[in-house]
Amino acid sequence: MNEVRQTIETYDKIAPAYCLKTRLKKYLDWEEQYIKKLLFYSDSKKPKILDVGCGDGRHCLLIDKNGGQSVGIDLSESMLNEAKRYYPDGDFKIMNMRQLGFEQNSFDGIWSSGSIYHIPKKDVGLVFKEFHRVLRKNGVLGLSYKLGGGEGIEANPKSYGGSPRYFAYYSLDEMDSLLAESGFSELHACTYPEEIFGDDIIQVWLRKIG
Repeated sequence: MNEVRQTIETYDKIAPAYCLKTRLKKYLDWEEQYIKKLLFYSDSKKPKILDVGCGDGRHCLLIDKNGGQSVGIDLSESMLNEAKRYYPDGDFKIMNMRQLGFEQNSFDGIWSSGSIYHIPKKDVGLVFKEFHRVLRKNGVLGLSYKLGGGEGIEANPKSYGGSPRYFAYYSLDEMDSLLAESGFSELHACTYPEEIFGDDIIQVWLRKIG
């Protein structure tokens, strides 16, 4: 996929500077609250959580800090190098979310923050089916997506200007339908704080059904 390849190449180039921005305390504080909610919804005492598009590993650290057991995957080698430096005890792997290299029912939860909107719309249903496959019965999913319409490479995205990446945007109804068709039921949803990256981003927590 040219769109995905371009996005990976960009993240490989900007990883160190990008990670300095995402690790600011004002971001980590509210992200930790969102992760705590995911762990709260899990039926497991020490939930095993797959962080899809883990980037610099900060969410893996927060998952483990708050009683979970994380595994982080990403397609950017530079991002994973940042993750290993930031969180040396973390478990990180290069992996494509469209073809997860895990057995069925491997995880109690999935955390997918800032990653699903880098997947072409024609593939997002496949990604959600993979999420459903690797989650255990009653597993939970924490997912963020960009509100709007359309998709394509953006040369100057709001979240980090001057770094061309692919973005896909979804309406509420569009995303609700995709998730329901893939076997997920919504538990709670909210919008990101307005100052976060300057975009309209929806955070949703869901439970696997079926």
